[in-house]
Amino acid sequence: MLHYSCDLCQRPIDPAVCIRHVVKINVFPAVDSQNDEESLAGSETLGDDHLDDMHDLLERLEEQDLAAFLDDGTRSLRFDLCDACRQRFLRNPLGIQPNKSFTFSDN
Repeated sequence: MLHYSCDLCQRPIDPAVCIRHVVKINVFPAVDSQNDEESLAGSETLGDDHLDDMHDLLERLEEQDLAAFLDDGTRSLRFDLCDACRQRFLRNPLGIQPNKSFTFSDN
């Protein structure tokens, strides 16, 4: 039998008693469509030979660590939350601390 616990408060989640909520977050580089159009307009035609580009790519691959070369910044995260932590998460998904306002006396 699988045992679940909340990833925020660490309390056990019993599926027979309460609901387990799953939060999935995908982080990936944004691609602007305007930049894609500019690169396509300035690129060579499809029939051009790209052997020099492939040679440069292979040389860079030999110089760098393979994991660092293939890392594009994409991450998939998954969290299990109890109902109380789900409500807290939905109120402030990024966990931003509210700005504290200071009050000064009328001296």
